[in-house]
Amino acid sequence: MPNGKVEPDWKTGADGEAEIQCCVGFGAGIAKDFRRRRPLYGDDWSRGTGVGLKIFAPATYIFFASVLPALTFGEQFREETQELFSIPHILCATAIAGVLQSIFGGQPLLIVGVAEPIVLVYYYMFKYADGQSDLGPELFRPFCTWVLIFTALMHFVLAFANASEYINAFTRFSGETFGTLIALLFLQAAVKGLKDEFKEPHDAPVAYRMVNGIWSVFLATALVLLAIFLMGARKWHVGRPWLRALIADYGAFVAVIIITCVSYAVEAPDGHLGDVPAGQVAVALIPALIITVLFFFDHNVSAQLAQVDDFNLEKPPAYHYDFLLQGLNTLLLGLLGLPPTNGVLPQAPMHTRSLMGVGQDRSKPGAADIVLEQRMSNLIQSMLVGICLFISPVIKLMPRAVLWGYFVFMAIESFPGNQFIHRLTLFVMDIQSLRRGESQPAYVDLVPMRDTQKFTVIQLTALGAVYGVTWAGVYGIAFPLLIMALVPLRQHLIVKWFPAASLRHLDTAEDVEEIIEEDGPNVDHKLDKFSGGGVLDGAGAFVQKKHEAPVEELMNRK
Repeated sequence: MPNGKVEPDWKTGADGEAEIQCCVGFGAGIAKDFRRRRPLYGDDWSRGTGVGLKIFAPATYIFFASVLPALTFGEQFREETQELFSIPHILCATAIAGVLQSIFGGQPLLIVGVAEPIVLVYYYMFKYADGQSDLGPELFRPFCTWVLIFTALMHFVLAFANASEYINAFTRFSGETFGTLIALLFLQAAVKGLKDEFKEPHDAPVAYRMVNGIWSVFLATALVLLAIFLMGARKWHVGRPWLRALIADYGAFVAVIIITCVSYAVEAPDGHLGDVPAGQVAVALIPALIITVLFFFDHNVSAQLAQVDDFNLEKPPAYHYDFLLQGLNTLLLGLLGLPPTNGVLPQAPMHTRSLMGVGQDRSKPGAADIVLEQRMSNLIQSMLVGICLFISPVIKLMPRAVLWGYFVFMAIESFPGNQFIHRLTLFVMDIQSLRRGESQPAYVDLVPMRDTQKFTVIQLTALGAVYGVTWAGVYGIAFPLLIMALVPLRQHLIVKWFPAASLRHLDTAEDVEEIIEEDGPNVDHKLDKFSGGGVLDGAGAFVQKKHEAPVEELMNRK
């Protein structure tokens, strides 16, 4: 481990950046991932246990980021599949897959769970099954099992064919577009859920239902504001530093408890695989292909965003191996009659951010936060999700408005660091007012504004197209195909519409450069990419490597 860095099987490219040797041969990628991660397995556990109780702060933080969406998705499943799938199924699937990923996964920082896109796919599958005389609701669950069996087989083929080698094709354009889609779906679910609160209880007078809806909107809004406020406690000037740190670490958890308490201040049939007709078993290949495309993109992008260069992780990725494990998880959950899980956004990068500086000696001034790379936090949060199966009476005390409010909070959590969101704000922002004294992403100075705006409009159009397809009834099941189409769109078309220098700064996997203005003129747009800690160009602007801030700081950036 030279210089404290773990460097198994890596090589250095001509530009000084780390690269991974290409995999050639059947199963070579899986073998390479296993060979590189195996010597680090013991260290993954020793680092997690070595920080003692400090590991519970990030573990509980990501636990709530996992379990609250799981509860909401379970409620969606219950409504959209006539109670064939519900909250216990989601919790069970999330707990099983999470434990397996934390123990056997190549990259233990990757968080897996049931995501909103798979809820949509299952809704479309149910609409199809419900309209078929030889299927119907009674054979929907075994039909789903066939779908996941085929999906798992496709995962195995892709994993052994080294398909995850193409992760480098998933640039900022496709990754941030998909991440924004997930945030949009979270916001949509929250709005839809809060809208439905105005219809509950169904047998109550209209005036009562109106009051219930307004009260729910209040609770959801209060949760969002309180969670953001508490997570910024480190910047308070009241209380001891340890108390402020404790409040910041557990801000989301405390907000859920407080708002739940405030809310009280005012008062499945199974079938068998053999029963599914042979023709419908063949039809199961279609949603299996769509889910495979969705998971190939979603799982790998989640893994990619959980270990971007901004986090300065020491240990290597394991895309091939983890995608093989994803296939095994899918097969297991399918045979158990549970919905499938995969790497989830924004929980995966949230998990990594929450581990920055955990157990680190902060006595040295100016020391950069280091991510605690270990398996304990993932294992703990997965086990806590499993415990929720046995405390359902307590969970039922939580008002649905808390869930909808947390969805809004999750969407907001995904925005910091999303260059797409930042570029959208440039359409209404006075750029000249930012030229002096304020740090800003490098592309603002390095890329002509016309290129930035054109690239953003194309990305916004792509997002609108993918989001629009989700409203296309049963045909909306094809939305993962459009998501995957973003990759060849970027690789073969967009590359022809922009100068290479503009794309390098607009569409790298992460934005690692930040401009700090001096008295000199703006940086030349022809400035090349940088390596090292920073260089002075001829114009006198210092280009500095930017590290992702902890989540509590991101939530308070202006």
